[in-house]
Amino acid sequence: MSKLVTRFIVSVSLLLSAQFAWAHTALKQATPAPDAVVAAVPTKIDLVFSESVKLVKLQIMASDHEMPSSFAPNDTAQAEFSFETPGMHPGTFTVNWSVLGADGHPVNNSYKFTVDQAAAGSAAN
Repeated sequence: MSKLVTRFIVSVSLLLSAQFAWAHTALKQATPAPDAVVAAVPTKIDLVFSESVKLVKLQIMASDHEMPSSFAPNDTAQAEFSFETPGMHPGTFTVNWSVLGADGHPVNNSYKFTVDQAAAGSAAN
């Protein structure tokens, strides 16, 4: 019976270590935050990833057009990024990003936030 228990423990350990080996880079924090409703028009987007990455794409989409930003692809791996966003206005925006993790694996994702200047008044009530 102890051999069976030992095999079970080894099997579970291997499965858990394989799961961690396949874990990929994630967006740890963003400003504005995912699903946030902000009253002030942001002048920049901040992204913090779970590890150093090469950010190869950043696209800020309004409902019918791409918003300008100071993003430019860079070969330097880092965990924190900040980009100016001139011309932002009220509305809902989707931030699309693509990174290359330390293992060279590409990760793509997106999140939305809303700029609603009326939100300041409703939050105070």
